[in-house]
Amino acid sequence: MTVDFILHILQEKIDSGEWQPGTKIPTERELAGKYKLGRNTVRRALGHLESRDLIHRQVGRGTFVSERSQTTALGVMDVRVVNPEEMMEARLLIEPLLAGLVVARASNAELEKIKNLVLRGREARSMTEFEKWDNKFHRAFASASKNQYLISIVEGMHRIRRSDGWGALRRRGLTDDRRKAYQKEHEGIVEAILARDADLAQQKIVDHLSHVKRNLLVE
Repeated sequence: MTVDFILHILQEKIDSGEWQPGTKIPTERELAGKYKLGRNTVRRALGHLESRDLIHRQVGRGTFVSERSQTTALGVMDVRVVNPEEMMEARLLIEPLLAGLVVARASNAELEKIKNLVLRGREARSMTEFEKWDNKFHRAFASASKNQYLISIVEGMHRIRRSDGWGALRRRGLTDDRRKAYQKEHEGIVEAILARDADLAQQKIVDHLSHVKRNLLVE
């Protein structure tokens, strides 16, 4: 089990509202025992959450969910009032703009990570698995921009996309043929980024998200 495994679990508890701001979360020992992980693995995952101000430690009292965890960018919005058309409008406005920043700022290691995430999507054997790598790809792309405000906006959008209602909506429109088409589009975006061609990457992202929007809203 990796840091990503426990990090995903803890993030979901915060995103879903299961752990509200101010909630005292289990100790490292308790989490390690529950998920059968080493305490160092749990400690690293908690460190990631703390670095993003999602949790904070109080000496002698424990670790608590931060108020900021529910007020980051679009995370403040009730997922029930964000409709699919609004979400796709926002993605089409924001995500293509990240291309220039990623081309200018991403390290070779970050580009290699993005490439590998897309390759994992190609290897996916189920829709659920593909969605996992799709989500990781888009978030890693945003992270490589190194613009913390834009990253927080993208994180907010993906928090909404991971909700139960949105998950059902996406899966309903995600056929095997569409999955293959999205995968090809992801690979085209990566090829443009690896070539450090910001204009081409931006157009590839617009084409991809426009395709997703058509499929999502036609259903």
